Amino acid sequence: MTEVFIRSPVHCPICKQERTSQRTKGEIVDALDNNKPIRAFVECHDWHWDLTESERKELAATVRA
Repeated sequence: MTEVFIRSPVHCPICKQERTSQRTKGEIVDALDNNKPIRAFVECHDWHWDLTESERKELAATVRA
């Protein structure tokens, strides 16, 4: 079975440039349903962080549309 990847725009906390982060739809739905952190990643600085509450809401609207 092929997994669906959701790509979302994020801003690198270091350089503030907009980049794209991706996770599987299953990972995102599980994190949203179970109040788990959703990790973002940007290659420009090899940086990981948890999405903020507002970023989670934006992502939820995209995934559940």
